[in-house]
Amino acid sequence: MSNPDDIPASYFREQWTEAADVFTVLFILGGDVVQLALAAVTGDVIAPLAFSFGWVAYAISALLSAIGENRLVRCPPEVSMVVINVKNGYTRANQSWLLSRFMKTYTYWMPAEVRDAEQNPRPASDDGFEIQRMGGHTALCVSVYHWSATGKPGVPARDWVWWSGLVVTVLQLGIAAVPFGLYDDWSVFLITAAGTLLVYVTGTMPQWRREKWQARRQKKDVALTLGNGTKHVIIVQGADFGLDLEDLAANIAPDMFSTRIYTFALAVFWLLFLFTSTAARSHTWFLLAVGGLGMLHNLTVAGAPRYPGSLGLPIELSKNVSAGVGGTPHEDPVIFAEMKVMWTLMELEMNYENWGRSLLGEFFPGNLMSWEEQWWNSADPQERRLLLKQAKEKYFQKRTA
Repeated sequence: MSNPDDIPASYFREQWTEAADVFTVLFILGGDVVQLALAAVTGDVIAPLAFSFGWVAYAISALLSAIGENRLVRCPPEVSMVVINVKNGYTRANQSWLLSRFMKTYTYWMPAEVRDAEQNPRPASDDGFEIQRMGGHTALCVSVYHWSATGKPGVPARDWVWWSGLVVTVLQLGIAAVPFGLYDDWSVFLITAAGTLLVYVTGTMPQWRREKWQARRQKKDVALTLGNGTKHVIIVQGADFGLDLEDLAANIAPDMFSTRIYTFALAVFWLLFLFTSTAARSHTWFLLAVGGLGMLHNLTVAGAPRYPGSLGLPIELSKNVSAGVGGTPHEDPVIFAEMKVMWTLMELEMNYENWGRSLLGEFFPGNLMSWEEQWWNSADPQERRLLLKQAKEKYFQKRTA
């Protein structure tokens, strides 16, 4: 038989019946997840993120940043990468979280043509070694892109990640309304609605957009790569309306005084929210369900791979139009993928002057072979083609021996 005087048991029973104290503690955990989710989805008119645990912790850390460097996007780059100006060969280490996420998720949004070239080496022109390449693997794949005319740089397209925030918000308000409708307890709904309002206000600060896409708009051809040893290089051809990706990589944040005011006010409101939410004593499991759903959504938003347009970097794979069979126009994607890194750079150089040379120092920081030095020192296209063809013949002869 249970002992009515068993005080510890009554404490446990009370805690599992109404978890009144747990959710207030959870509000101060998980601020780093909130920061990543905000960095991923802000930049539109509204940032539809779900109310969840961790927002109070984020508000306090944001206040600390506002007092100091005044940054909103405080996430470090997720991968180490370099940005190379293919006109002059200048190399810059990337400091932008946005560019690092763009490059990190390349395997997700990579066009089918590039994926095929990664598996099947393809020359820029017919060199007579198609049969010898069969069964080989691409050592370096350079893909050329251009800014899309259907998107606007710096303005993210709305995808499933963006719309999911609105759906989850509606679900949360619906869950919070259950104790209001069944038990006439409006405390859970009030806390959820107030938290949701603060979340949406936090994501609408003007500095989010300016900081994420802080770059001049000018025509500049830039290469993006994870560095020596990687298999892919992305070259974005510049446009007058495009972003200067070299600028973007510098990650220079605008110092807006209004951001300090907004951040301080929001931190105060979040602390008041935390203090007020401790008054909820009944039906708190509904509030835990709301916060848990929001945390799951924030985790999804923070880590979900997205297409370039949804990152505010709308680019498309460049294609050359040529006459096909019967004079029908045929589009060939601008991809350079060879079984040797040097071959890829040479093919690139023969089609786009100085582009291959600008990448040479990144992938070959040491001494070159004698024929390679002769190739790069030569200004004669015929001599270059002959040297490259001889090198390929020698390689394939050894490979098939």
